[in-house]
Order: sequence, then structure tokens, then C-alpha cells
Amino acid sequence: MNSAQPYSSARRRLPARAGFSILEVLVACSVLALLLVAMLSMTDQVQKTYRSTLGKAEQFREARTAFEAITRRLSQATLNTYWDYDKQPTPTKYLRQSELRFLCGQASAILPGAISSTTQAVFFQAPFGFTEDSSYGGMETMVNTWGYFIEFGSDLTRRPPPLTAAGVPEKFRFRLYEMMEPSESLSLYKYTGNSTASKTYTGTRWFTDPLGAANRSSRVLAENIIALILIPRDPNIPSLTTNYTYNTAGDGVADTQTSAENQLPPYIEVTMVAIDEASARRLDSGATPPNLGLSSLFQTVSSYDTDIQTLRNTLTAQNIGFRIFTTSISIRGAKWSRN
Repeated sequence: MNSAQPYSSARRRLPARAGFSILEVLVACSVLALLLVAMLSMTDQVQKTYRSTLGKAEQFREARTAFEAITRRLSQATLNTYWDYDKQPTPTKYLRQSELRFLCGQASAILPGAISSTTQAVFFQAPFGFTEDSSYGGMETMVNTWGYFIEFGSDLTRRPPPLTAAGVPEKFRFRLYEMMEPSESLSLYKYTGNSTASKTYTGTRWFTDPLGAANRSSRVLAENIIALILIPRDPNIPSLTTNYTYNTAGDGVADTQTSAENQLPPYIEVTMVAIDEASARRLDSGATPPNLGLSSLFQTVSSYDTDIQTLRNTLTAQNIGFRIFTTSISIRGAKWSRN
């Protein structure tokens, strides 16, 4: 007869539970610390990228708003063209006539010398009804002289009073300006009235006069706009201009008429180039404009594609953040004819 084993000897013996050594704990802590450092570094980099992207988005938002304003306003340009005798007192035929004007071309050639500008500029009339005299309210179809150009210079003369105090750093920037001549101050008809002599007027005082006034009839539409390129186009003609110039005033000869005289182009291709504020601060070297090669670019329409790529390469090589806006707009008031 087998006798029962004592309980103590029948109890199952469990192996002793193994623990971590000091070395293993230190290694694990080191790995965890490295992971935490890597995660913090990645988080910081993501935050910097986000802030940089957000800053650029905010910077280019102003440029996009300005670009939309230019294209919207340009599409409303008008000439109110009519037909009249070619010459007096012995007329031989009818020609298109208009007291209004449209001019785009090289800014250095059409703007006053006091304005340090780049690429192209444009000036025209449109029924915007802009007035500074409240008694003219409700007359939304009154004609204004309008225009866009780029100027490089200081911000001192344009600062509001709180920022004119000493100690605020002076900023030299490229700025896109919008010229707005109020209807009650319109100087156009002073030069393009109803006389035969004024019909052949081909000068530019209709917009250089308000630009030269004390208030200059203009405002900053956006900063850090370095290029504005305007190309009048026709779907059936390769180009309406070879050097970006389109002037509805013609050549001033009353009995002859070029195809551009007193008629608006059917389309305009608009390109605008903006850089970000961080790049503008880095390029700021005082009153001397940064050398971006713009003086040798956009001289002939046939080289536009090459010029825009050259500008891209220049900006990229200098590590400049930039954005190029481009579109083609139709001029609503254009009644294009080759005759």
C-alpha cells in the first residue's frame, strides 16, 4: 500500500522569475531617449515647414489678390470708338476715332523718369465711377484713368504717421502700384478733346500728369512684385506687337490708320512674378535694386518663353522663393477689326 506523499514534496516547483540587468535597463533608456530626440526633431522640422509654408501662402495671397484685381480691371477697359471723317476740310473716308486711350509697353519708356520701374506698365480708361468727392456719389459709370506699374523704392514716403518715427527700419522693395485718377479730376479730355488737333494727340500726359501730382493718384497694391508682363494678342495673328508696346493713339497722322489705332486688343496675356518677403529681406541692400537680370529680359515678344525660363533659373539659383501668375483675358469693349 502506497502511502501518500507529503504535500510539501508534491508541490510543483516554479522556476525563479528572471529580471532585467542594469545594463539592459540603461540600453533601453538610451534607445528611448534617442527615439524621443528624433521625434522632437521631426516635430520641430514639421512646425518650421508649416510656418514657412503658411508665411509664403500669406505672402502670395496678397500677390494673387493683386493679380485678380489687374485682370478684372483690364477686362473693363473701354474706348467708346466712333467713326468720323479722316481729315478736314476735304474728307476722303471714315476712320475710327476716340478721345479715350489705351497704352501698354516698356515701363522705362512710358513712365516719368522719377519712377524707377521694371518690365511693363499699362494705362487705360474704364467706367469705374471712382470719385473722391462725395457729391458725385451714385454715378457709377463715370470714366476713370487707371493703370498698373512696378516701382522699386523706399517705404518712408508711404508710411502712415505711427510708422514715421525714427527707429523703424526703412524697407526698399519692388511694389506694384495701381493708379486711380478720380473722375472729377480727369485730365484726359484736356489733351484729347473734340478738335482735329487733339484727335491726333499721341502724348502720355493724360496719365503722367496725375502720376506727377502731389498725391500721385496711386496706391500700393502689393509688395515684392518684380515683374509685370502684358502681351496684346489676337487668336488669328501671332502677335499684335513685337516689343510689348500697344498704343491706341496711333502715329498721329489723321488720314492714315494702323490696325491698333483707336481700338482695343481682343485679348491680353498677363504675367506677374512675385517673390516672398524672406527673400526680399535678404536681397535688401538699400536704394540699389537687386540684380535679377530684369533689364535685359522681356524686350521682344518672340523671346517671352526663353525670358520667363531665364528668370526662373535666376531666381532659383539665388534661392529666392517666387510664384508666377499668368492668364489670358478678353477685353469686353474690344471690337477688333484689321481694317
